Amino acid sequence: MHGEHLSVAKALYQLEFYLDQLDAPFDIYYLYAAAYKEQRGSQYDERWLYYLDDNPDVEHCLDESFTLQTIVDTLLRTGHEPVVRALMRSFRREQIGITQRFMYGATPRRHT
Repeated sequence: MHGEHLSVAKALYQLEFYLDQLDAPFDIYYLYAAAYKEQRGSQYDERWLYYLDDNPDVEHCLDESFTLQTIVDTLLRTGHEPVVRALMRSFRREQIGITQRFMYGATPRRHT
């Protein structure tokens, strides 16, 4: 995984961590499906998301500093505006206020 694909993978992994810290009732799998499932129809495939933490370059991105803004900027820059829109809709639906939190050096919780 290189270039923009790696940037997207890191941004989604950081977003999953961010949502987990907020104890949000939705995750990146939900957001990705909300963004692309209907649009892509039979071509939709989210399986790659389940392997993000198998890539050391992705897993170690939690050691980098990031904010919700840096995550959103990366997703917008790489053409993933539908994920950002799904995120904002989910925040509004769940009445989650957005503030900038600087996160780094945390240990990720693994979903099983």
